[in-house]
Amino acid sequence: MTGIRAALIAASASALLSALAWADEPTHLSQADMRVDFDQTSVVRLDRDAKTVLVGNPAIADAQMVDPKTVYVLGRMFGQTNIVALDSNGTEVLNTRVTVGVSNSQVVTLYRGAQGQRTLACSPRCERTLTQGDSEFKNVGDDVDKKTDLSDKNNRLSSGK
Repeated sequence: MTGIRAALIAASASALLSALAWADEPTHLSQADMRVDFDQTSVVRLDRDAKTVLVGNPAIADAQMVDPKTVYVLGRMFGQTNIVALDSNGTEVLNTRVTVGVSNSQVVTLYRGAQGQRTLACSPRCERTLTQGDSEFKNVGDDVDKKTDLSDKNNRLSSGK
């Protein structure tokens, strides 16, 4: 068995076990927790109107209100933070912990010792993709800054400022 074949088998087994572990994860989360995939957006519908939304660590997640009862949450970087939404009186409408992780759906990560890791997106054919932690993904801080700048510009354009 070649080294590449062995690595692919090990990566596939690791991805399967990881997917099984994440499959059980939502049962452990309280209603005040949410999970967002890295570089993906999830919608949060609020029970009542909010005026302001705050993010504990904007490097990990971003939140944008599109109307008083709808917030979009973007997973920027792996980790945990929280999101708080307040109404016009400053009363808390939402306070939830956000965990940003990798999508386990059709993703294979190869761990290559000193060469670092490589991530493949497989649907149906495996293609190289960059994910945080990959050996080529060097300047994560610069990437986060660029995303923040783009998000801020988008917010200004959307609000007409």
